[in-house]
Amino acid sequence: MASFPRPRLFVIGAGFLGRAVAGEATRGGWKVLPMVRSEESAAKLRSAYPGVLAADASMADFWDQDAPACEAMVCSIAPSRKRAEDDFEALHRGVAARAADWAGKQKIPLVYISSTSVYAEEQGGWVDEDSPLSEEPRAMAMRQAEQACRNAGGSVLRCAGLYGEERPLQAESGGPERWLNLVHVEDAARAVGIALRNPGTILNVCEDEPRKRGQPDGKWPEDGRRKRRNKRVKNARLRQLGWIPIARGAE
Repeated sequence: MASFPRPRLFVIGAGFLGRAVAGEATRGGWKVLPMVRSEESAAKLRSAYPGVLAADASMADFWDQDAPACEAMVCSIAPSRKRAEDDFEALHRGVAARAADWAGKQKIPLVYISSTSVYAEEQGGWVDEDSPLSEEPRAMAMRQAEQACRNAGGSVLRCAGLYGEERPLQAESGGPERWLNLVHVEDAARAVGIALRNPGTILNVCEDEPRKRGQPDGKWPEDGRRKRRNKRVKNARLRQLGWIPIARGAE
């Protein structure tokens, strides 16, 4: 019986979600090629993924010389609040633009992992994929990355707050009363496969119902690092494509 090579999935960013995507794809028969920014991080992944790369995807030289041949690509750059503001913006804009340009030339499907933090809603209302978007710097960086991906025929996943075994839910009650939108990292990883099969789409990835946090008379500290919005995110579009959140964790 003839054997056929496994399709290759290039995962840019093997953080919390990127590793879950790699695991889901491997179980689905893909050969996964993760990429991280340091050799130290690559060494931790090499036993499971011998093809792991340590490189900077924001550099043109990487795409001109070192980008691996693949049949699909996922851009999963964690929107970490630990990054300096300008680094976050440059990273998302630069990596997404170069990845999208390369994927378009190679004619392969691309998924960009965005965030539900791009929505402008602050009063606890429901939002869907067509709701107004924020113009804050971080949101704008992700919006521009989303557009670059879609211009190349790719899809966008706007993920709610991720949790899972490595990142358990916290019993957090500080601040004002608000809604918290969440999704288990394994459920988010399964949504990537749906996005790859539905090019050009924008999909919210979250549980069916948000969770209440905070206190009616609570306030954020004056030295808070960021503005926290209050919204409830709809996942109907993703559910219509067959996705079901099944890995819900306990409070």
